[in-house]
Amino acid sequence: MPQGKPLDDKTRAAILNDIRVDEKSCRGIAREHGVDPGTVSRIAKQAGITDAFQRGKTKKATEAAQADAASDRASLATASLVVAKRALKRMDEALPQASARDAAVAFGIAVDKHRQLVEMDRDPEGLAAVDAWLRGITGQ
Repeated sequence: MPQGKPLDDKTRAAILNDIRVDEKSCRGIAREHGVDPGTVSRIAKQAGITDAFQRGKTKKATEAAQADAASDRASLATASLVVAKRALKRMDEALPQASARDAAVAFGIAVDKHRQLVEMDRDPEGLAAVDAWLRGITGQ
């Protein structure tokens, strides 16, 4: 941003607070307050905050968030299997009353889902099935 009037104390204090909270990037803080990223860095330096905007913290936080998301997906996958087993049992109990068409549709769906489950458990690179799945989801 071009040199303009000096920052007022309220804006400077808000920027400094955002720096100390350490939840936003330098550019994010600058954008939010309508200042140049250099201004944000200068305010941090003047306040003696030498580790502001270090990428190490961001990288660790991102890795932790990815691990949490993977754990959540694994929990959802397990819960989905429990629900699928219950649904399969109910379907099996209702099958004797189903029409031939409904039974054929149920059979086709069951075979297709079985094929998809078998495919998910393939071990393309010597990885455990869950690790291969996570690699596919995260692209790593």
